[in-house]
Amino acid sequence: MYDRVKLFIKSTRFKTAIWYSLVFLILEIVIGSVIYFYLRSSLYEQLDLSLTRQSELIYHFVNEKSIDLYEFTPDSIYSSPDELVYDLAFEAVALNPNNTFIQVRFKDKIIFQTENLRSFHTYLSDSSSEAQIIKTFTNKNLSTHEIRAAVLNKNGYQIITAFPVILINDALNSLTDLYILIAPVFFLISIIGGTLISIKSLSRIDSIIDRTKYITARNLDEKISGDEFDDEYGRLAKTMNEMIIRIKKSIDYMNQFSISAAHELKTPLTILRGEIELALRSKITPEEYREVLQSNLDETLRLIKIVDKLFFISKTDHSLIKINKEKTELNSFILNVIESMKTYAEYRKIKLNFLFEEKIYAEIDTGLMNQVLYNLIENAIKFTDKDKEVDIRLGKINSKKSFISFTNKGEYIPPDLHKKIFERFFRMESSRNRNTGGAGLGLSVVKSIVEMHGGEVDVESKPDGLTTFTVKI
Repeated sequence: MYDRVKLFIKSTRFKTAIWYSLVFLILEIVIGSVIYFYLRSSLYEQLDLSLTRQSELIYHFVNEKSIDLYEFTPDSIYSSPDELVYDLAFEAVALNPNNTFIQVRFKDKIIFQTENLRSFHTYLSDSSSEAQIIKTFTNKNLSTHEIRAAVLNKNGYQIITAFPVILINDALNSLTDLYILIAPVFFLISIIGGTLISIKSLSRIDSIIDRTKYITARNLDEKISGDEFDDEYGRLAKTMNEMIIRIKKSIDYMNQFSISAAHELKTPLTILRGEIELALRSKITPEEYREVLQSNLDETLRLIKIVDKLFFISKTDHSLIKINKEKTELNSFILNVIESMKTYAEYRKIKLNFLFEEKIYAEIDTGLMNQVLYNLIENAIKFTDKDKEVDIRLGKINSKKSFISFTNKGEYIPPDLHKKIFERFFRMESSRNRNTGGAGLGLSVVKSIVEMHGGEVDVESKPDGLTTFTVKI
């Protein structure tokens, strides 16, 4: 049980649910804070507007009567300036009951105060000379909350309308309490929602994992479902299916490589075994022994060449070959390889012609490029009709590229085989004989080396049998 809980805590589902909940909670806090400060600002703005409007209305009603309140004389209606101002300002005061505290001063004399100010013998004062301001002050006798006041200074009058911010504080406190109350509920809902969403969204991952468990080297033809969807999981399934296809191709290639390699090695080994067994069972002359040994040597050299090429291909596949380029005069380099091949050419009654117009230099790995020239010249000699010629040309394509071509007249190579002849172990049917047929690795080695040099090799063959292999470097 503990292991299952530990595994769940480490799972993406749990982490997704937690992150979803945290994001949801942060979003709730941000929205709550925005609402809180917006409401606070809005309430204060409305209160300030109300207080300012009331102070202006009181001034308007008092000033409209044009009564000298400073030299006020009692009459049968008003016994004091308070009664007069209250009567004049009653409409303004009645319009807004929030104006808890009102004080009217004319010059240096207070001519009106609301009852709550007089009962606490409190005077509201402001020394500012500004025509109209909003101020905040505290007075424990009047209210336990801050008091917001609008002050109007105009034509000798100073009118102050004030109101404690108790309603604003109560509204904000209620909002805060509400958020504190619902925050855990929202957090719990977010955890449940995040868990459900993560389970639902990751269920396709589980199906991919379950399907992958059953895919082995024996059933690589099977696919992971869901790659038809154009979303993250669909792309994951598609990528894994593509990977499975690549793995299958690699395994198929390895199997084919192993079968072909075993077949190529088996042929000379079988010949060696047969000739040796025949020599051991029969009484033969020293000259016949010599022929057997010579044949054995030929097959051994053939084995060595096959193994060398297989070893080279293996190193190429694993990027173990390092190229050491150096500036080389291609004319002399090619001529040396041709000289080393003349004996074989004379044996096959083939003439080698080397054609060039100027000295050409190139950055090459001489050891690797020697294999390229040797394989192509050997093939040209091997598949050329007797008493014919092989033309080897060196020239420039442009200021940065050169070419080496090998032209012989022999068997026609159809266009559909131009790419296949560079594949490993591929041989044309007519070349499958002991005298001319190799292991089908030479051209594959040539292609690998040329591509390591950043070049390319191609073939052109005409129906009359005139075939040209061209190396561009």
